[in-house]
Amino acid sequence: MNNNKNFNLYKFKTGYLDESGDSGETGSNCLVLTYICTDNGKKIFKIFKKAKEQLRRIKKGERWLNRLGGEIKFAGFPEERIRLKLLENLSKLDLNIRFIAIKKEGKKISESEKEKILFDLLAESFVNHQYLPSKIIADKDYFKNKKISSLVVKNYEEIPYNEEKSKKMSYEVYLTEEGQDLSDCNLIIPIKHENSKLKVELQAVDLISGAIFQEVENDDKTYTNILRKYAKLNGIIKKPTEK
Repeated sequence: MNNNKNFNLYKFKTGYLDESGDSGETGSNCLVLTYICTDNGKKIFKIFKKAKEQLRRIKKGERWLNRLGGEIKFAGFPEERIRLKLLENLSKLDLNIRFIAIKKEGKKISESEKEKILFDLLAESFVNHQYLPSKIIADKDYFKNKKISSLVVKNYEEIPYNEEKSKKMSYEVYLTEEGQDLSDCNLIIPIKHENSKLKVELQAVDLISGAIFQEVENDDKTYTNILRKYAKLNGIIKKPTEK
């Protein structure tokens, strides 16, 4: 059965999901959830390989990489010049960057709210049939529930508004766990939980998310201004959902 028959999936594009900040009542003042959809994995790999080579020429850079097991992260980046160039090179790729930043206001961000935000990040894709990934790879720490295996759409319907064929979309979005019956779903997008050390695309999301976090948390646009030279940052800043 072709459950995805109503949607135009980007067969070779993958969605990647990560966060910056923390979801607890204390700690950071905001939580940034960032998503990219791309098929530029090989180009991202080359960009990161070059950055790592540059870092290893510097003692503090080599020590930092060794401590992180070769992973590149925004936090603690040891050489500002290399970080800025890395962000600039990433901004030149087709990454379809989306984010939602939550001003926590002393409240804990629940797991269910983080799940709903994933739906919000993809909402425009459902309406426009653009940049729907064939799968989503989330950083292993994004979801506490590692049984989550798919994002699915049910009861999808396009309702014409008028003779000009304007359409209203009606649908329901869910996260499902392994073993659930998916036979009545209009769209199934598999979700994988992976270690960012092994996935350079997740490291790219971490860098981009860290840049956005700096702007929202510290009013520091140093890094987002670099990204905006070539890329569009699609996102919103919101308050936590009231309980």
